[in-house]
Amino acid sequence: MIAPAKQLPAVPTRKLPDHISPSAARSYLSCSLKFFFERVLRLPAPVSPSLHLGKAIHAGLQAFHLARWRGGNDSPEMVAGVFDVEFQRLEKDEGPVSWKDGKARAKAREDGLRVLAAYLDSGEAPTERPKAVEVPLDQKVDGLPVPLGGVIDLVTQEGVPVDFKSAAARPDTKQAAFDHEIQLVSYQLLIEGATGETPPSLDLVFLVKTKTPQVIRISTPPADATRKSRVVGLLRLAVEGIAERRFHPQPGMHCSWCPFRAECAAWPHGIREAA
Repeated sequence: MIAPAKQLPAVPTRKLPDHISPSAARSYLSCSLKFFFERVLRLPAPVSPSLHLGKAIHAGLQAFHLARWRGGNDSPEMVAGVFDVEFQRLEKDEGPVSWKDGKARAKAREDGLRVLAAYLDSGEAPTERPKAVEVPLDQKVDGLPVPLGGVIDLVTQEGVPVDFKSAAARPDTKQAAFDHEIQLVSYQLLIEGATGETPPSLDLVFLVKTKTPQVIRISTPPADATRKSRVVGLLRLAVEGIAERRFHPQPGMHCSWCPFRAECAAWPHGIREAA
């Protein structure tokens, strides 16, 4: 007599996400289990000082660029005021922030004000009205089963998408461009889908929190067919992994600053999330 087959655990139904963003794809590809804890389960975690400061700096930049776009008050005092309000609001609404102590908090605030002032005084701040600020785009891209979505920090009058980063040290030009290839090429795909035009370049602007703040622009040429195909392939890989609920640890240097190390160590499910 043949014994009945052992019933296997149920496998979750494949479910495509509504869309994929370059930030979500990069997060999934960096560590799919961290993506699961952070974006699927939405587990609470302390906010790192660098992330907190970066969000407050971004708010100041956004206020300045919107003022330039609308022809409103774009003074340094306005930008500093927006930064301060957002710095405190984020602590209250998205905290707690894992400050080492009050002195570290005060230094972070001063660093943010100094790099914003350096940007406003630099030649990288737009003098003309930008074409778009914080523009959300959503496009169907050949090779992707779901729409590609993203929000571009700034599009210059010449049509260049610009993404802003805060950093503690001066970036290596080639490495920075490589690290953010998914994001930059995704922005090109979104702009081409929306306007039919290829941007003249894809730019990153780093606000570096050194003793003397630095503002560094890194420009890369628009992607050719090979670069586009590579990025679309990476985006598709993230979409398929999310749809099939493949979440597993990917150990590396990033584990040392991951807020979910305890949850990762206790993860029992192996390659595929249990039903």
